[in-house]
Amino acid sequence: MKNIEWMMIVMVLWHASVLRAQEPVKHVHQEGKIRVFYQLEGQHAVDATDANKSGVPDQVEDLLTQIVAARTMFVEVLGFPDPLLTERFRTASFIDVSFRHKDVLKSNGVAYDELQRYNRAGDPKGTLSISFTVATSVKAATNLTPAHEFFHLIQNSVTYFKNKWYSEGTARWSEKALGIGGLGPAKILSAWPLPEEQEAAVYGMAYEAADQFWNPLAAKADDEGVIPEVPALARVKEMRYTDGTPVLKDLKLTGWEFIREVLQALDRADDVAFRELGYERWSEENQRSPKNNAYIMKSIEDVLAKR
Repeated sequence: MKNIEWMMIVMVLWHASVLRAQEPVKHVHQEGKIRVFYQLEGQHAVDATDANKSGVPDQVEDLLTQIVAARTMFVEVLGFPDPLLTERFRTASFIDVSFRHKDVLKSNGVAYDELQRYNRAGDPKGTLSISFTVATSVKAATNLTPAHEFFHLIQNSVTYFKNKWYSEGTARWSEKALGIGGLGPAKILSAWPLPEEQEAAVYGMAYEAADQFWNPLAAKADDEGVIPEVPALARVKEMRYTDGTPVLKDLKLTGWEFIREVLQALDRADDVAFRELGYERWSEENQRSPKNNAYIMKSIEDVLAKR
C-alpha cells in the first residue's frame, strides 16, 4: 500500500512539473516598485511589436510608462496617498501588474483589494504585492485603463468601501489627470444635497456616476481645475509613449482637491460604518453593501460643506 501511495505522489509531482514546463515564460519590465509581468506566447501573449528596438514590447513599455505617470501625478503632484505607504498595504513590496486576454478577464482591467503572495522567482519568501490586471487588447498610448486601475489601488488603500457609484465613478473621473480636458461630461444637479429620489438613483450607478454625480460636484468645488506646477510635474511632462506622444495631455484636472478630501473622509467613515453596522470583517459583501451608501454620501456632504 505504501508503495502505491508513493507512486501516486510521484505521478502527481511529475504531472505538475510537466504543466509548469508547458506554461509560457513570464517576462518582467520594472521601474522602482512597479513591475509589469507579461508573456510572449500563449493565450495571454502581448503584442510583440518593438518599434524602438528596446528589447521590451512597446505595449509593455507604454503600460508601465502610464502607471508610473499616474503614480507620480496623483501621489507626488496632487498629494493623494501612496498605496504602498498606507496602513492597509504597507507590508507590500511591489505593485504588480499583469496581462490577461480579454475573453478571460471580461473587462479592460481589474484591480484587486487584497494583498497578494505570488511566490515569484527571485522574490524573498513571503513577498507581498498589491496588483491589477489589464487586458492584452489595451494599448496605453490610446487607452487610460492602466491609470484608472491604479486609482482603484489608491481607493482600496484608504477605504474598504467599494460601492460602484463611488469607486467606478471617481476612477472614471481620475482618467482626466492624464487625459484631454479637466473634466468629462457633467450633468446639472437640480439641487444639493440631492433629493431622496435622485440620491437613490445615484446609488444604482457605476461608471455613469462620473457624468451624473461626481463631475458636477467637482466643477462645483473647483472653478479652476489647474494641476499645480510642482517639481514632480516636470517629470510627468517629459514622459513619452514609444510612439513619441506625450503621456500628459494638458494641465487640467477639475476637482482634484475635492476628490482627495473625500477619500480622506472615507478613510475615517469606514471605521464608523464598521462599528455601527456591526460588521465582523470587511467581507466582499460588506464592502459593497448598500448600507455603506449613507456613510459615503455624508462624507461627501461634509467635505462640500467645509469648502
